[in-house]
Amino acid sequence: MASFFMAVVYGVVVALLFSLAIFIHEFGHYLAARWLGLKVDAFSIGFGPAIWKKTVNGIEYKICCIPFGGYVALPQLDPSGMQNIQGDNSAEKDGGEEPLPDIAPWKRILVAFAGPLGNVFLAVILAFLLSLVPAANMNVTGTEIGSVLRSSDAYKRGLRVGDRIETVNGAAVETWSDLRVESMLAGDQETGTFGIVRPDGTRITLELPFTTNNIFGLKMLGGVAPVRKCVVTNVLAGSVAEKAGLLPNDELVTLNGQSVGSTWHFIERMRENGVSPVTLGILRGRESMTFEVTPVMDQEEKRPLIGVMLDDPSEQVMSWMMYRNPWKQLKWDSLSVVRVLKALVKPRAKGERKAVAQNIGGPVTIVVGLYRSAKGSMWDGLGFLRMICINLAILNLLPLPVLDGGHILFALYEILFRRKPHPKFVSIVTNFFAYLLIGLMLFLVFRDLLVQRKLIKAEQALEEKLADLATKGKGSATNQVPASVSPAQGK
Repeated sequence: MASFFMAVVYGVVVALLFSLAIFIHEFGHYLAARWLGLKVDAFSIGFGPAIWKKTVNGIEYKICCIPFGGYVALPQLDPSGMQNIQGDNSAEKDGGEEPLPDIAPWKRILVAFAGPLGNVFLAVILAFLLSLVPAANMNVTGTEIGSVLRSSDAYKRGLRVGDRIETVNGAAVETWSDLRVESMLAGDQETGTFGIVRPDGTRITLELPFTTNNIFGLKMLGGVAPVRKCVVTNVLAGSVAEKAGLLPNDELVTLNGQSVGSTWHFIERMRENGVSPVTLGILRGRESMTFEVTPVMDQEEKRPLIGVMLDDPSEQVMSWMMYRNPWKQLKWDSLSVVRVLKALVKPRAKGERKAVAQNIGGPVTIVVGLYRSAKGSMWDGLGFLRMICINLAILNLLPLPVLDGGHILFALYEILFRRKPHPKFVSIVTNFFAYLLIGLMLFLVFRDLLVQRKLIKAEQALEEKLADLATKGKGSATNQVPASVSPAQGK
């Protein structure tokens, strides 16, 4: 019952956050329209039939049943093109009245631009707010390699711990998120060209193969992890680790005097060590200490275990929570959207456009991402909202009819050619793109649901595996939970 109640609470929080992003966008249009003297028929959050509405001073304010969007009905800006999306007869209200006066194209540009500006305004406020909150967990993960599995193709082709990836297929990468994006956009390529900087400063180029994530179908650099903290999340009762004195939240920093680059790095070093005694360097708070541990061989797992479970807290830091500097974070948010759009319009590599089309998320992905972020912490949720606002601002400025950028395009046409586009043409193309947008949203919702179904199954399988390992850990010290839960699995 408690878990159900919390799920409802988080659901309400998500609805409020998502509605805030929509509200601030439409409120920007609304304020600009009122300031410039345009007629406003309706202000709506959502589409379709209204679940609440009230008319004040001739303006109908309402909340509709389909929450993924909203609009301000401005008959002087868009007399008929939005009727099919609005799902009402607002355009018919003026049927018996005199035609409304035309408005200058520069006013239409300001009103159209005000919506995205509202989203940017909210994003800036959130970025500065998060920069001032010490509890907001932010971390930039660079491209220095913390571990490379010896069994991986990347290791066999020369990639080593300490190497730093500088470029992928000619595109510069500064963060691990950049690296993931460029790998995803590799499209049909089986390998990528990676510019590498060795620890001594030597620059080399390696042709490394990609692997594919089975759940999302994304290209990735398999068997490789960045430099990360290796933190103990649980120490099992009766294990050799407990007897040695290890505790949850201990950070493993060295193994036999050599630094530990990541969780995976520690796991592989333990495999190589076998059941020989190891010296573990631990950071507990600000205190450094050393422990001697003798692993035991798990006959079923066929690997040495010490009875700890590991996670990587920085792995859980979302890519939308990278920089405490608000301007750097907003710049990264914007460039990430632009990079994906460039792949759609002018791909650098074969298959980039296809990769984006296959992996772009829709409304369900956004809502689920917002839900998971808000569930993690309030600050993660606000960070995700900031990223959504930047996405909404940029996407709405695309020069497509039905979007704000389409209104700006038509207004610029009038300024340049000193005549308006034919109203019938505007109505036809706007309605066409409106139906196209609705169809695209429905398709993305369907595909998102399939992806989320796969993800839920994968998480359930992981939970069953961890439960089984935990059951094994309750036995003798020779049958422990392996210190080998990957950062991705730990989430």
